[in-house]
Amino acid sequence: MLDLRRMMLLSDLADLGSVTAVAERRNITSSAVSQQLRVLEEEAGATLFRRDGRTLGLTRSGQVLAEHVRRVLVAVDEAMSAVAETRDRVAGQVAVATFNMGLPTLAAPMMRRLNADAPELRVQVQQETTTAALRLLRQGEVDVAITCQYDFVGEQTPGGLATTPLLFEPLVLLAPTQSHLKIRKQGLAALADGPWVTGPPNSGLGIAVLRAGESAGFTPQVKHRLIGAQNICDLAATEIASAIVPRLSVPAQLEPMIVPDLSLGGRTVSAVIRAGRQRDPNIALILRTLREIAAAALPERPTDSLRVAS
Repeated sequence: MLDLRRMMLLSDLADLGSVTAVAERRNITSSAVSQQLRVLEEEAGATLFRRDGRTLGLTRSGQVLAEHVRRVLVAVDEAMSAVAETRDRVAGQVAVATFNMGLPTLAAPMMRRLNADAPELRVQVQQETTTAALRLLRQGEVDVAITCQYDFVGEQTPGGLATTPLLFEPLVLLAPTQSHLKIRKQGLAALADGPWVTGPPNSGLGIAVLRAGESAGFTPQVKHRLIGAQNICDLAATEIASAIVPRLSVPAQLEPMIVPDLSLGGRTVSAVIRAGRQRDPNIALILRTLREIAAAALPERPTDSLRVAS
C-alpha cells in the first residue's frame, strides 16, 4: 500500500522540480524528503527517479504515478466535500491564511459577518505571505488562502488549486504634496533625485518601484525598506520619501498625498482553495462571503481604479 504523505511529496517534486523546493514547501529538511521518496520507490516496486547532477527528476514510471497521485489527492478532498454536503447546516472549522492587507480588507470583515450569520462555523485566521499561504494550503494545514498577485511578477502555477479572483487593486504613488505640481508636469522623473521607501528588494513593491523608475529613465534612490504596505505608508506620511503602494493600504488621512492619473500596475487579490473542496458548504460560504465583501468595498472609492477581478 502506498503512503499518502509520501505520494504528496512525489506530486510536489513533479510540480517543483527539486528536492530543495519540495522541502521548502513542506517545511521539512531535504534529507527527510529524499529518504521518504526512496521509501516510496521501494513501495512502488519501480524506478521512479533519475538523478541528473544535483537535480532529481522523474522517470516515466514516476511521471505516471505522479499523475495518479494528483487524482488521488483531489479525490480525497472531494470525499471530504461529499461528506460535508450531507450535513444539514454549515458548521465546523475553516482555517484561512491571508497576506497582510487581506486581513483588514477581507478576512476581518468576513469573520464579523460569519459570526452573526453562521455562528456554528469557526473560522481560524493566520497572517502569512502569499507564498507561505499557498504552501500551507497545499499541505492541508489551511483550507483557504487569500493571496495577492502583482501583474508584473511571474504567476505562481496553482496546480491542483482553484482560484477565485476577488478584486483588482491598482498601485498608487504617495509623494510629498509640494512635489505634486512638478510630477504632473514632468512625470515620475521629477522624483529622480529624491529618496524612496519601499519593501524588500525581491518583494512586489520593491520591484514596482524599480520598474517605475526605469520606465521614467532613472534608478530610484531607495533609502528605506520596510515590510508591509501600511508601514511604508506610515513612513511616507512624514513626507521624507516617496512610495508606491496598493490603493487599499492608504488610510483616508493620507489620500491627499496620492498623485492621480499614473499607471503603475497593480495586483489581483484572490481566494484560493484545493480543487476538490469546491463543493464543501463551509468553503462555498467562505468564498461567497469574500466575494460579497470585495464587491461592497468598491463603491467606497468611486474615483479609483479598484474593480472586481474578472
